[in-house]
Amino acid sequence: MLLFWFVLSVVLLILMISKLKVHAFLSLLLVSVFFGLCAGIPLAELPDIIAGGFGSTMTSIGIVIVCGVVIGTFLEYTGGAQKIADAILKVIGIKRATYATSITGAFVSIPVFCDSGFVILNPIIKGISRRGKIPYAALVVALMAGLLCTHSFIPPTPGPVAAAALYGAEIGQVMFYGLIVSIPVVIVCSLWANSRFVKGAFPDVATESELDAQQEEEFHKVVAHAPSTPMSFIPVALPILIIILKSFFGDAEGNVVQQILNFVGTPWVALLIGTAICFLLPTKLDETVTNGWVAKSLENAAEIMCITAAAGGFAKVLQATTIGDTLTGLVLDAGLPAVFVPYLMAALINLAQGSATVALTTVGGILGPMLPSLGLNPVVATLATAAGSLSFCHTNSSYFWCVTKLGGLKLTQSYRLITLTSVIMGLVAMVVICILNVLLQ
Repeated sequence: MLLFWFVLSVVLLILMISKLKVHAFLSLLLVSVFFGLCAGIPLAELPDIIAGGFGSTMTSIGIVIVCGVVIGTFLEYTGGAQKIADAILKVIGIKRATYATSITGAFVSIPVFCDSGFVILNPIIKGISRRGKIPYAALVVALMAGLLCTHSFIPPTPGPVAAAALYGAEIGQVMFYGLIVSIPVVIVCSLWANSRFVKGAFPDVATESELDAQQEEEFHKVVAHAPSTPMSFIPVALPILIIILKSFFGDAEGNVVQQILNFVGTPWVALLIGTAICFLLPTKLDETVTNGWVAKSLENAAEIMCITAAAGGFAKVLQATTIGDTLTGLVLDAGLPAVFVPYLMAALINLAQGSATVALTTVGGILGPMLPSLGLNPVVATLATAAGSLSFCHTNSSYFWCVTKLGGLKLTQSYRLITLTSVIMGLVAMVVICILNVLLQ
């Protein structure tokens, strides 16, 4: 009966989010209460269990998500994101435009949401398409894939941060191994964008309208007045480097250097350092910057934090039952490798409701308590969930429509260029993750 109530709870969760359009925050809380009651948790204990899970999750990821969003906002508003893109594209060159575009998207999307990244970079890839006589569809695929890849795999974007917290994974290791997974995904997607299935089937170069010309001109104006290239990279690169170093070399009881590294490498402290550096990016510090931009970031971060914390409450309810042992037994009896469980669950949830972040948080909340029984490394579980969360990007995803509309694609073309590409990304990622699963045992 416990298994029946669990399956029913997951089905209700998906239906509420995807069909009834109930916000994920409320859906997770309602399902937590429903499953807790059905599982026989005493009424006197259930509220404290859910609230405890909510609070402990917020403790581990709240400041991290806020600082990550602030860094992305500052880079977007000051033109630092455009400066990063311009620098990478110039270094790699127009002859390798699909690789340059994919790598640019991958770096920009670490702090900036992938939808915003596509809006920022689309004018420049149109210009590259026209100047280099490169099929525009190939650049759209490369940019879409690069942005989506790191948005799903590498903190401080909220999805992987939330999943890492729910699985109990070290964020620095998720960053490091997320980067390892992202590299082959970006390479394969660049090759796919260059293939006859994309370039050959969609050979047209980007057209130039008056609006396109204005947008490209605006991009170059922003770059001209943006912070320097090194200053644009530092708020993103420095916190990631510090957190990764802390994960491997920090020690609270080691020598002075290790103790300092252990402190500054604490994820929220490292990202706070990155946030402080962001205040050096604007040409003028006024109330719009110091208050307005930060307030906007808090608005963007609030929804994600609440969803993640609600998933933490659901995880705590599951932890209070024996459902983990029950599901583990089913997985083992079915002969399904444990590493595919988070991947398939995240893919199904993303297919149903269209948000990679919601898929990461929901599956992290469900499977987090079961990792010891499944025998999965928390980092591997986080990455496998990310691989599923980016797969099957289709019509219920805001990113799907962002790329479709700005790329001037027909719906049938979008299924081939966006949805199929996202499936390829997930499969390539899982090949690498399966290897990591063996190495990290």
